[in-house]
Amino acid sequence: KARKALGDSTIRSMTAGKKVCVTPAGRIAVDRLASRLTDAAPKGTRFDVVVVDWGLVNAFAAPGNRIVLTRGLINEAGGPDEVAGVLAHEMGHGIGLHPETGVVRAIGLSAAVELMLGGGGGTLSNIGLLLAQMSYTRAAEADADETGLALLKGAGISPAGIAEFFRRIEKKTEGDGNAKDGDGSAGKSSASGGFAGMLRTHPATRDRIRRIEAADKYPATPALTTAEWTALKAICGAPKPAE
Repeated sequence: KARKALGDSTIRSMTAGKKVCVTPAGRIAVDRLASRLTDAAPKGTRFDVVVVDWGLVNAFAAPGNRIVLTRGLINEAGGPDEVAGVLAHEMGHGIGLHPETGVVRAIGLSAAVELMLGGGGGTLSNIGLLLAQMSYTRAAEADADETGLALLKGAGISPAGIAEFFRRIEKKTEGDGNAKDGDGSAGKSSASGGFAGMLRTHPATRDRIRRIEAADKYPATPALTTAEWTALKAICGAPKPAE
């Protein structure tokens, strides 16, 4: 209950002023993808995935098994397996309680408890930004990688998607030091820094990509059908002009 309360506070803070995307067909596609992955998770594990109309290319795990996917990330993905790979990685963070650990480390146990109990107004207004800027330890990232790969395997979804996604994001970031972020502003190291922000909060080193590519091979099917993928891409409404 306390984890859910902290997660609710975090999501409200992070999505303040941004539209939550809920087109019916898109929502069905998100739920289908989340269910397929969580069916491979420990019994009783479920995640609430929120899609936000935000040009930032990123995804975040929040306390209480909450995950935020951005329109920018979905638009940047080359297919549903890439979104599934990112989502599985975020679920890995959630299963490992990394968001909760990170919040406590950043603001202290007493402040985190106050938030869970409904207090801490000043901290509450900044908790979403804190999470968006949070970088996990290498050990936490490795743990989320391993859990995410296990979820993909259990769901019968290829891990090649997340490797391709991170490889493309890394290449774009390296290829343009002044790359525009998902909201059209110059790339920067803050939470708003599109591609650079994705790699800062999800450090996609070549070693990590190689480990993903070296994962066990197994029979796999697309994460979503063509119709479901089309619906997911349109979850925030009609596509917007290039930003």
